Amino acid sequence: MALREDQILRYSRQILLRDVGGRGQEALLSGGARVDGLGASGLTAAAYLAGGGTPVTGVGALTMGPWSPGFLASAHDVGRPVPEVLARVVPEVNPDAVGTPGGGLLAELPAAWSGEGPWVALGGDGARGAVVFRGADGCVWCFGETVRHLGTPPDGALGVALGALGALVFQRLRLGLGPALGGKWLGAPGAMSDLEPRRCSRCAAADPKP
Repeated sequence: MALREDQILRYSRQILLRDVGGRGQEALLSGGARVDGLGASGLTAAAYLAGGGTPVTGVGALTMGPWSPGFLASAHDVGRPVPEVLARVVPEVNPDAVGTPGGGLLAELPAAWSGEGPWVALGGDGARGAVVFRGADGCVWCFGETVRHLGTPPDGALGVALGALGALVFQRLRLGLGPALGGKWLGAPGAMSDLEPRRCSRCAAADPKP
């Protein structure tokens, strides 16, 4: 799809980035993200993805809780299903981001993983936030082995920062950037380090490390 003039203006800062450009922005607009989350990290990620032009749809059966209201959801949304709320607010953030079912999955842990990639998990260990990601060529079983050892993502400012990081990782995978499998730890105040993915038994047997 060719960018319209209004889209060139809207996404001009992203288009100027060497790793994005016009073709990269077209890829972001033509891709999609299923978002399963109702906390600070999941809703922040949804807002950042929508703002950058990635079509966003809500998935899952969870309903907004009293902790959900923020800059994307309001107190009136408490008790409403996440897909319903995102379907209402995403067009207000960016009309280009109105999505159709499908696309990669970004979810707060715990979550069920299925469908096409990329997959981006938002979780934590009680002290730090964690982003675990899998591209189209990443091992499903290594991804699953890694995320099952993580807990729920943090709330508050750290949760917001984690959501922003998760959205950036998702966009990079959409652009074909970065490894097919990996992760990041995020601590306060913004300290980031690598999270080494666990290996499934099949990958460990095929390529044993010393």
